[in-house]
Amino acid sequence: MKKNRITQKIIWTMIILGFAVIEFPGILFINRIEPYLIGMPFLYGFVLVVWVNMCLVLGVAYYYNWGKKPKQRGDQ
Repeated sequence: MKKNRITQKIIWTMIILGFAVIEFPGILFINRIEPYLIGMPFLYGFVLVVWVNMCLVLGVAYYYNWGKKPKQRGDQ
């Protein structure tokens, strides 16, 4: 049971950090064409990297049945 709570805390932390990075307004100050990230202008590369990160975090959360109560013996 304790392992499940730790996993939930890690997942919540990763989701909150991901949304904080997406909403960070400071990215507009670094928005230039010259620094490239993954072969694209920085802003496009940054958005793509954050999007992939959030998809992975939510995929891991789905894998661990995040948000569902653990099954008890005798439950079907």
